[in-house]
Amino acid sequence: MRSKVTIRKLSDGPLLYDYQYGIASMLYSRLAAANITLANSIHSHQGFKFYTFSNLIIEDWIPIKDGLNFKRAHFFLSSPDPEFIRSFTEGLLLGPEFFLGKKKIDFIIERVEILPQRTFSDTCTFKTLSPVYVKTMRKRDGKLVEVDLYPKDAKFYENLHTNLTARYEEFYGHPVEHEHFEVVDVKDVKPKRISIGNSFRRCSLMRMAVEASPELIGFAYDAGLGEKNAMGFGCVDVV
Repeated sequence: MRSKVTIRKLSDGPLLYDYQYGIASMLYSRLAAANITLANSIHSHQGFKFYTFSNLIIEDWIPIKDGLNFKRAHFFLSSPDPEFIRSFTEGLLLGPEFFLGKKKIDFIIERVEILPQRTFSDTCTFKTLSPVYVKTMRKRDGKLVEVDLYPKDAKFYENLHTNLTARYEEFYGHPVEHEHFEVVDVKDVKPKRISIGNSFRRCSLMRMAVEASPELIGFAYDAGLGEKNAMGFGCVDVV
């Protein structure tokens, strides 16, 4: 299930590029305002988070060097759980004003629109609306260290698949019937380095053609691909 959130910038000056953490924090606070039980269960849950959101899609880009300058934009909020979307929507409408970034750029939510459910076949081409983040553990100097993966690494696709099926099983309480998920083509890869809190994540925007069961493709669309989805990674749309 997916909603489109339209926002208007109230402050002058640009929004700095690393705004994902700010949106994630704002969304959690609005969820808590509408459904504190659900917000607390998400906060205390040690497993996966079953929602994601896109980057800002700017509707009236004003060129500037120091950041993103615009008046209106929208982003998509997505989850396989309709209760998430309903609670987020209620919370956003209850508290429509918010700020983002160190400079505290003010915004107001103008509209939240619940989008129609999509149906899927066993092939699909996704375009990323926010970068996909995938990591692994590798030995360096005799120690296991966390390594961020790019699509040029075969482990990227293995972990993408493993993560997707694991999240599906946790959400639905049973394994997916047909767990085949193959990325057959990748184009337009754009590496990104995103600041989340006090760390940086290396991730990628791209287009990818996939072959999989309709159930897994639909789950990827709703819940996102890769890791850190609730921080705004891995939101995809269909080409």
